[in-house]
Amino acid sequence: MRPGLFSKGAPGQAAPFLFSVLYVCLLCAASQPAFAVECPAERIDERVQVVYVYDGDTVKLKDGRRVRLIGINTPEMARDGDNNEPLASAARDTLQEMLDRENRILHLQYGEQHMDHYGRLLAHGFLENGDNVAAGMLRKGLATTLVVPPNTWATDCYQRLEDDARIDRRGLWSLGRYQALASSDLPADTSGFRIVRGRVTDLRESSRSIWIDLQGSLTLHISRRDLANFAPRYLEQLVGRFVEVRGWIKRDKNGLRLNIRHPADLVIITSGPAH
Repeated sequence: MRPGLFSKGAPGQAAPFLFSVLYVCLLCAASQPAFAVECPAERIDERVQVVYVYDGDTVKLKDGRRVRLIGINTPEMARDGDNNEPLASAARDTLQEMLDRENRILHLQYGEQHMDHYGRLLAHGFLENGDNVAAGMLRKGLATTLVVPPNTWATDCYQRLEDDARIDRRGLWSLGRYQALASSDLPADTSGFRIVRGRVTDLRESSRSIWIDLQGSLTLHISRRDLANFAPRYLEQLVGRFVEVRGWIKRDKNGLRLNIRHPADLVIITSGPAH
């Protein structure tokens, strides 16, 4: 038999050997993180310092630039005379605490689209210890996923974290306004971010758009330029199916409208009633 840890040998030889192996294993274990980083960075494009936190997803840098974190949306802080949205302060304070623990240093991974129409940098943010800021906010239930093409990196990873928080009703997911509403029961004055469930009753096309009607007065709008984000024939199979949609609802002359740009915002489900 090949000599091994439990083979016979000279007295006193096995114990030191076993101790050495155990010591090396302990050193290796100590050098590993306590848990794997959620949604780790693919690369780092820039290391910056944050001087101000506006809310749970937007910060100001030392050089004056603003960064809008990709992949999430957090409740809005008060502006223009409005009150804070529920848990807006908690989201901002949590982001502040994350940054303070790491000397307010943020590592940026830019999106395919680097800047939005407000002039803000679009990037995923990572702390000095490697933690993904968006992942931390989602895990605590202080953010919802937000997919804005072409910045779709980590969409699946972020969605899994949101799903876990939603199932456990953490943070935002304990609030009534973040529960799915039945499309047939939407009040005519519904506005703002909502999650809606309903059966698709019709699909219409125009030269520039696809229009998807749900039970009730809600119509989904998809621009033809965004059709490339959807799998072939995905939309055609929707009629008669129950879906869950999310986004910002607005009222127009034809009723309630919600713009869809990515399949993450339009998911087929197996049951219709909201819960």
